Amino acid sequence: MLSRTTTSSTGTITEQVLVYLRISEDRTGEEAGVERQRDDCLALCARLGLNVAEGDVFMDNDTSAYLDKKRPDFARMLARIKLGPSRVVVWHVDRLYRRPRELEDLIDLVETHPIRIEAVMGGAFDLNTHEGRLMARQLVAMAAYESGHKADRIRRANRQKAERGDWHGAAKFGYGTGGVLIPEQAAVIREMADRFLAGQSLRSITAWLNEESGFPAPQAKTGKTLGVWHATTVKSILVSARISGQRAYEPTRRRGDGPNGREILGPGNWPAIITPEETTRIRAMLSNPDRRVGASSINLLSAIATCGKCGSGLVAGKAKHGPSDAKRNYYRCMPVPGHPERGGLSVSASGLEAVVREAVIARLAVTTLPADTPETGGAVAEAMGRIMSARERMEDLARDYGAGMLSRSEYHAGRVAAQSAVHDAEIALGRVNRAGPPGRRKRSD
Repeated sequence: MLSRTTTSSTGTITEQVLVYLRISEDRTGEEAGVERQRDDCLALCARLGLNVAEGDVFMDNDTSAYLDKKRPDFARMLARIKLGPSRVVVWHVDRLYRRPRELEDLIDLVETHPIRIEAVMGGAFDLNTHEGRLMARQLVAMAAYESGHKADRIRRANRQKAERGDWHGAAKFGYGTGGVLIPEQAAVIREMADRFLAGQSLRSITAWLNEESGFPAPQAKTGKTLGVWHATTVKSILVSARISGQRAYEPTRRRGDGPNGREILGPGNWPAIITPEETTRIRAMLSNPDRRVGASSINLLSAIATCGKCGSGLVAGKAKHGPSDAKRNYYRCMPVPGHPERGGLSVSASGLEAVVREAVIARLAVTTLPADTPETGGAVAEAMGRIMSARERMEDLARDYGAGMLSRSEYHAGRVAAQSAVHDAEIALGRVNRAGPPGRRKRSD
């Protein structure tokens, strides 16, 4: 630690010299860069006869004043200030603090840790004096006012860009800088959308991308690639408004898209890969509460089978030793302290799952459609008619595509529409089933 020794009436005092640098994202060139700040601060130290080691320079780069970003080096510098009397050198005091709360935290340290601030621009002041604190509070109030106005101007400018439909941000998968279409990547996105609208899961699309597409995955913010696709990456691309040529704007969300993408403001001024209607359908499918997400359990009856003694759910497990994998897997009722009725039951997983599979297959073999009643109003017949009609359309599409009468895109569009019709009709049938009287099915089923 480099320090400067001064003399007072009470004896020799060791004063540490610390340099703090900070710059936010500079798009206009109005602020000095970090290196320029460093050079100017070290030149000031030389004029004042202060020696500074590399470890006594603290820097927070790309840290905006109006965003609530953490400043790790600022926190480290405060910890150093607590070690003893300090002289802090900055390019300008607004590099050290721009919010009143930050200044007050610094002033609180003054009670037990004397601090003097030296600034390249604006001179020096002593926080140990009333005059120094008054000057610091006036400067930070002006900085906070300026920062707030700057934030308002940036938000308004971003809103105007969104309303005009201007491209925002760096290159994204499918598009280069400024929204220039990349045909090869656009074809991959088109295939991803077709597969999802045709009923494929995000995981199966991810597997296709990694194994067959030949395109590595994009990297956030840069458009560069990491090499491996993940289901979350696939979803973020499919729900984005940009692939359908639309401009999203959601200023309250600082990072990333929401579960179903950002709010769409209007059309963008770059070419679309899919249609806006397809984006709407994709978002609706992903937000459907009936849609099952996540990986399937490797145990057939996890969270399903219950104990015949106490009614608690059985937990799947695997014994460390046994003659075969089948005999080592089991379901058991876990004992719980204070509940003597819990525990004591264990059953072979393979045997129980075989019984359940046979019962389910037998039940499905005799399953019949629900009958139309005055309450259903002919919903069952209407839904079945839609299903049969859609399946006939899919057969006709397949024949026409095989005969060369349809292009690949026409075939995909017709197939997706037919499959959506089948899906909607099946949901309608499910509602009729769930709405049936509770005593209609036998308990043995």
